[in-house]
Amino acid sequence: MSVQEPRPHSKVQELDGRLHLVHYVTDEHGNRVPMVLGPLKVEFRLTDIAQLVAGAFVMGLPVATTGEVWDLGEQLSMGRTLLILLVSILSLGTFIWGLFYGKHVKTHTGAFLKRVTSAYLVTFAVSFFLLWLFDKAPLDNPAVAFTRIVLVAFPASFAATAVDFMK
Repeated sequence: MSVQEPRPHSKVQELDGRLHLVHYVTDEHGNRVPMVLGPLKVEFRLTDIAQLVAGAFVMGLPVATTGEVWDLGEQLSMGRTLLILLVSILSLGTFIWGLFYGKHVKTHTGAFLKRVTSAYLVTFAVSFFLLWLFDKAPLDNPAVAFTRIVLVAFPASFAATAVDFMK
């Protein structure tokens, strides 16, 4: 007599070119019925970059035009700037993990790291562009420019990720 392996209650399956979580329930007749719970959003695509750019502009623009950021960019030490950069990336990683990956991060670690890195780099570039546009990223003083970019990128990265999530 063979023992039958229990079938999983849910699995990841590709539908329409996207990964979805399919959960199986039992109907009133004892049949297993698949229910698609929605896309997992663990894949990183070209459209995600466009959404990151749009989100970074939404939050980056008002932050980049504040005198506080300009003043802090001149006053903060490089050590504090690097600490803000580290906190920013760790917070962004936690935010992305919670929105996109959750318990699926182990099976999609590469995509997770790609999304965190891409989100921050896109936001960093948008922040630089905004500060440069307003002549507040002094290229002759890279430490001040870097600090200002990090300060703008911190909140802008969260807005970028939120816009990327709302697809």
